[in-house]
Amino acid sequence: MSRVFVLGSINSDITVSTSRFPKIGETVTGDGFSTADGGKGANQAVACARTGGNVLMCGCVGKDSFGKALKKSLADEGINTGYIYETDTSTGVAVITLYNGDNTIIVSRGANACVSVEQAKAFLENAEKGDILLSQLETDFDTVKFALAEAKDKGMITVLNPAPADERAGGFCSLCDYMIPNETELETITGTDIIEEGLRILKEKGVAVPVVTLGGDGCSYIIDNQVIHKPCAKVKAVDTTGAGDTFCGSFCSELSRGKGFEKCIETALKCASISVTRKGAQPSIPYLSEIE
Repeated sequence: MSRVFVLGSINSDITVSTSRFPKIGETVTGDGFSTADGGKGANQAVACARTGGNVLMCGCVGKDSFGKALKKSLADEGINTGYIYETDTSTGVAVITLYNGDNTIIVSRGANACVSVEQAKAFLENAEKGDILLSQLETDFDTVKFALAEAKDKGMITVLNPAPADERAGGFCSLCDYMIPNETELETITGTDIIEEGLRILKEKGVAVPVVTLGGDGCSYIIDNQVIHKPCAKVKAVDTTGAGDTFCGSFCSELSRGKGFEKCIETALKCASISVTRKGAQPSIPYLSEIE
């Protein structure tokens, strides 16, 4: 089994449920409050570990109570936290508003902005051909680009979830074996809201296998120059926070265990569908025993 190297963000999620999203300048009443571990990188690392992956993570947290708790939680999941660094900057925080199963999210990057090229280089120093690099865009952009290039040079499998949406991610395509945006991110990178066109643009730019997640409609991807759509199970969503992260992490877990691409997609869709039926990002991520 190959290892999964996750380079990414580590946040504390603060979530409030409300009867509707507020307009600009408006105050609305919330009817529920919770805190949970989060950050796209950490979420994906946890999803990978819970579904059987051998995971190492590189990221930054603050020298505060949030940071210490987050690092311990990741270690408790069986994730190698030896490359999670403590900085003088505060731990990243995400403020999440929930309404009717949908969400809005405001992220304060905090220590996540401190993840450096030097740290990424040390992280990947002992990586081997066939290992997997999984990254997102909540940490320093140049660091992500360096890590993808370094991973390719080592013969690693590179997976990028280009979130949050950033048109500059189009410049990473030739470094990605798999790129997994959602619909909004796909449009931002390619300039089109037509799914098939967007996937083909990513392919033309150099992504070996582009995959787009489509929420409750499953996902679409290109294999052998054919655009294929895979639906997911129909469930009642109570919180979509972290569904895309669950997809990416469980996809890489299956990939690391030598499963075929179709099986990786099947498992990722199943895990994401389970996650939206529960509240919270990491608390909602299923374990291997729930999907086998």
